Amino acid sequence: MGRRVLLSFLGLSDYEYCYYTYEGKSSSYTRFIQTAVYELFRGDGPMDVVVFATKEARERNGRDRFKGEERLEGLITAFQRIAPEANVKLVEMESRQDEQANWRLFDCILNEIREGDTIYFDITHSFRSIPFVALIVLNYARFVKKTDIGAIVYGWFEMLGRPVDVKQLPPERRLAPIVNLTSMARLLDWTNGVDQFLRTGDASIIQALTAKENSEVFRNPSSSQTMRNEVKELNQLTKQLDQTEKVIRTCRSLQIDEEVRKFHEQLGRVRSASAEAIKPLVPLLDVMEKKYAMFDDDPIMNSWKAVRWCLDHGLIQQALTMLEENAVTAVCRVLGLDLRNEKARGDVHSAIEILLRDIPKEEWRVRSVERVEQIIDFLSPYKGDLKRFSTLKERRNDINHAGARPQPLKAEKFWPDAEQSFRELGAFFERMSALAKTMQISKENA
Repeated sequence: MGRRVLLSFLGLSDYEYCYYTYEGKSSSYTRFIQTAVYELFRGDGPMDVVVFATKEARERNGRDRFKGEERLEGLITAFQRIAPEANVKLVEMESRQDEQANWRLFDCILNEIREGDTIYFDITHSFRSIPFVALIVLNYARFVKKTDIGAIVYGWFEMLGRPVDVKQLPPERRLAPIVNLTSMARLLDWTNGVDQFLRTGDASIIQALTAKENSEVFRNPSSSQTMRNEVKELNQLTKQLDQTEKVIRTCRSLQIDEEVRKFHEQLGRVRSASAEAIKPLVPLLDVMEKKYAMFDDDPIMNSWKAVRWCLDHGLIQQALTMLEENAVTAVCRVLGLDLRNEKARGDVHSAIEILLRDIPKEEWRVRSVERVEQIIDFLSPYKGDLKRFSTLKERRNDINHAGARPQPLKAEKFWPDAEQSFRELGAFFERMSALAKTMQISKENA
């Protein structure tokens, strides 16, 4: 289990004493934001403290010194007075800020982070490019060392005025707030989640982030009912988004229409909300809608469009599987066969293969000769539209058997092959869709 560790920076300024405040609590009287953050964020247990400082800053503020007649308490002495149990480490850093120095700073900070640490990051006395480098390190460490961000904070001392003015204030008026910037850092999470969704269609990160926001809002007693309702609806939306994506990824083709319908309904409820509870998600609503705008109320064409969705997101195996099976489903829909009946679907598969390969009747190996004959009669006018089906079936078998077959197709050939199959079978889906609509109109007029 990782540590709870405070990372901070020490500068050259003659820091003035004050009380730092956070969420109604006050720190001890101190010159150093580091002791205040430790006190106010340590919770039930101690934190390790790592303070980065140049050689000059370490000599000036790391230890006690005199400024004229005034004795200035150093950082180490301040911790010994306020939190003697704290494990404090001063790490020397360069004062240069060129590209090479920034990379060395990156390594310097990363080397002080351990696997699984929860990091509390104080940016009060970081300067120039340091906050940018440190934020990159934090994000990098989260992936490489599985760390978590406890808080990112800033001690707003300048709210009290200029140091010369603060000197004139009595201690009870020297109250400087600590500003929590953690929510802004979460934009990094949202950025990763949005990027993953746009590239792959995978909404799992977005769903997890929204669930976390939902939990935090409901735990916060100050959250308004409007805020809670909106976050709840957003959470339901991303859950549904994640569910819709999983249905496609796992080739649950007969569920796609229903899940897409639920998604659009939930999106409508979110759009009607009056506030913006999770700002990074709101601009995504249009993007989400566009992702599934291709789907309408035509189940046959939707089953073909689902293949397009898979191809667009690099899901080649799913695309091949659904293209073959959805072509069979389209025939079943038009002929009124049970979409989930294994025997009926098997007969459609057999009929297509017999039709395309002109297999003599005496060589048929089918369950129901009569039904297969009926299906072949129905499909005969569409033989040209189905000519790609045999190749498609071969490619699906190849990829599903992991290439453990004689003369397997090269990996780089699958995507263009799947694209070609998708395009060539499009006319067949369109014809089946038109037939199904005609039959539906006939039933309604009967």
